[in-house]
This record gives sequence, structure tokens and C-alpha cells, in this order.
Amino acid sequence: MTNYRRLGTIATEISQRSWFNYVLLFLIALLATTFRFYKLGVWSFWIDEIYTIMHATAHFSTPELILDNIPPVENWVPVSVMLASQVLNLLGINEWSARLVSALIGIVSILILYFPARRIFGNRVALIASLLLAVSPWHIFWSQNARFYTALLLFYSLSMFAFHFGLERNKPGYFIAFCVLLYLAVSERMTALFIFPAMAAYIVALWVFRFEYPPGLNLKTLLLIGSPILAGGLIEAYSWIADRESRFFSDFTWFFQYRNDDPLRLLGNISFSIGVPLMALALFSALFLILKKDRAGLWLATNAVIPLVVLVAANPFIFTKDRYVFMALFSWITLASIGINELFTRLNGIHRWLAVGVLVLVLADAGGDNLLYYRVNNGNRADWRAAFQTIQAQSQPDDIVVTYWPELGDYYLDREFIQYEDIDVPSILNGERQYWFVLDAETIWANPDVKAFLEKNGRLIDVRYLRTPDDFYLRIYHFAPEPSKAY
Repeated sequence: MTNYRRLGTIATEISQRSWFNYVLLFLIALLATTFRFYKLGVWSFWIDEIYTIMHATAHFSTPELILDNIPPVENWVPVSVMLASQVLNLLGINEWSARLVSALIGIVSILILYFPARRIFGNRVALIASLLLAVSPWHIFWSQNARFYTALLLFYSLSMFAFHFGLERNKPGYFIAFCVLLYLAVSERMTALFIFPAMAAYIVALWVFRFEYPPGLNLKTLLLIGSPILAGGLIEAYSWIADRESRFFSDFTWFFQYRNDDPLRLLGNISFSIGVPLMALALFSALFLILKKDRAGLWLATNAVIPLVVLVAANPFIFTKDRYVFMALFSWITLASIGINELFTRLNGIHRWLAVGVLVLVLADAGGDNLLYYRVNNGNRADWRAAFQTIQAQSQPDDIVVTYWPELGDYYLDREFIQYEDIDVPSILNGERQYWFVLDAETIWANPDVKAFLEKNGRLIDVRYLRTPDDFYLRIYHFAPEPSKAY
């Protein structure tokens, strides 16, 4: 027992030295780098990545285009897309180069977010949070996507911390930083605006749960935060009056046309993406912090829960996806990390292994998901490249290929395409050419007549399933109208 206590004392002394914490942070960053670069260019593109490439090359590929597509000419500054366009210029368009910026931002986020987390919650919480973010399957997935979500999480989380520091220290500079960082987050995706209902819920919760108000919660704060919002509102109103169109908001009609109203399924997908053990631990940690009257914990809790509640509530009315609350991931992770640290702090001696066991449980859950991600699930995305390669190998040059996403087909297959929604059964039957269909679970319903026809008359060449809660699949059908060509 004496030797055990001596080793514990030595370990405690080493852990309290700053260089040791930086060594651990470096090792965590190295682990994160390994996860994010492993098979980075192996996974097939999916349609949203093609849209990112098109957006980057069309709007930000030259200095002239950049100046034409940022304020004051246009509204936003999408940092990730602007950086991606420069990488594509330098390295060409392929899966690896298109995802490089997202991967690098994902790695850098782990290093940057460590510091504000440490400033509020201490070294151990910050290191645990960095480790959990490094191995998070959801964060790894978006780090390996040519999309903006890792930048969105970084800017959103930093704006969240800036707002907290501004309230606690009552310094205007933090609120200015909050406005700038939030603007950059909104430039990536407008779901960053979820921070405003989170702010409202936080202020109400301070009153309901009888917290002591932070020093920075005053009229000056409201003016600093409200001024840019008021200015934007005036510009938006003028645009509607003068031009009959929105200055800041694009057409949201699409979101009302394609509703997927199943709130419980959406909640299940979000829970799966965050990790059920981590999410449960975070919720109980939030309850613990609220009962302790911890304002930082309350702010984290509102940023974790409120975007999820708003999104699930909106599900019956508009198109929603779990990724729309991805920017709140670090709030969930930090809450869980606080819970693990509290267990470690309050337990002594060999009982601390129980706290280590909780951490290992959360890591093991992430490890299982990552094993599926890398070895079975093709990076949790449909393998469009393999599907089009199958058609390339089995089809004739004059065959017609039908897909809902011709943009993907144009990248992987140099052939004639027809949009799935535009084709009908008579045209298939009356023609003389053979047809190949590449259809996914989310869009196969867009043409129910052709879907029913293929299931009855088409030859199913291949089905590629993803082992995810969404029951996602990719199907390849072949149909030959003439009897002489039939199988």
C-alpha cells in the first residue's frame, strides 16, 4: 500500500506540471491525426461533397472570385470553402484533396478548444474532452468529408466560450470576439444561429434556478450583441422593401417540400451520432452542475440540449438531419468530461479506477463505432464510386444510366445520364436501349412508378447496405426492353 501511495504521489506531481499536459495534448493530437488521415481518400464522394467542390471552384477559386463573393458584395465568409478552393487549385480535384481542409481543421480544433476548456474547467477536463473529441466517430466522419462542419463546430464553440468569458469577466472585447466568431460560424452554416435560443434559455434558467447573475449580464452587453443583429435586420428589411428578396436568407422552400417527420427517429440518430453512453453521462453531469449552481455548466448544458430540442420540435414541419446540431458536439463532450473528472476527484485510492472505467466505457463505445466505420461501413457513406464502376464494367457504350444524382455520375462515369425524376415507365418500355439505375434509399421514393416497375421487372445487380440506424442502401438495377437483350 505504501508503494502504491508513493507512486500515486509521483504521478500527481508529474501531472501538475505544464509540460506533461502539453505532451499528453500532443499525443492526443497525434491520435486524432491518425484517425482523420487514415483512408481519407479511400471513401467515395457523396452528393454534398460534390456540391462543396462546385461551390468552391465556382465562387472562390481565384482572387477576383473571392472578392466578388464576400462582403460587401455578398454576405458571408465561408472560411472552410475558401481554403478548400485553394487546395483544389493546388492539388487538383480528388477525394483526398477535397477533404484535406476538413481534416486539418478537425485536428486543429482539438488543439485550440483545449485552451478555453482548460481555462474554465481545468487541465484534466480539457484533456479528457480533447481525447473524446479526437476519437469521436461523428467528428472523425465530418473531418473526412469535403464539407464545412468541422469549421462550423470550431467557430461555434469558440463563440460560445467568448460569450461565457464576456459574461463572467464583463469585458466588451469578449463580446466583440463573440460577434466575429459567430459570424464566421453562420458563414459556414446558419444552424449556428441555434446559439440564440440557447442564450435565451440560459438567461431564463439563471432566473428559474435562482443562480447568481454573472457580472456581464447588463444593458451594455445587450447593446454590444444586439447592435450587429439590429443592423442586419435593417439591411434585410430594406432588401425586402427595395428588391422584394432576402439579402441574407436563401430560398427555404426545399426544406418544406421534403419533410421526414419522425421526431423519435431523429432523436435516435442524434443519440447514435453523439454516442449513447457519452450523451447519458453528459446529461447527468449537466444535472449535477445545475444543482451546484455552476454557471459555466449551465451554459454548456443549454448549448448541448437546446439545439437538439429545437431541431426535434421542428422535425414534423421541415426537413431535418442529425448533422444540423453537430456544432453542439463539443458541449456534450465537455459535459461528459466534467462528469468523469468529478468521479476521479471525489474518489480516492483504488476507487479511482471506477472513474477510469467510466472513461474506458465511453472510449470503447467510440472504438466500436470507429471499427465499423473503417472496416465495414465504407466511411459511413454510400459507395457511389463502386456502383458506377460496376456499371462501367457490365454495360454497353450506348446504354442509358439513370440516377437521382447525375452530378456524382459525371465525376465517376463519362456517360449519358437521365435524372431519375424525369424518366417514366413508358419511355423505358418503348425505347430500344438498355437502362441502368443507381438509386439510394433517400431518393428512390422520388419516382414511385419507376420504383415499383424496377422492383417487379428490373434485374437487381447489387445492393450495398450501411449498418447505421438510417437503414441506408444503394441499389443497382438493370432493365433491357427488348426480349433479345433480356437476361
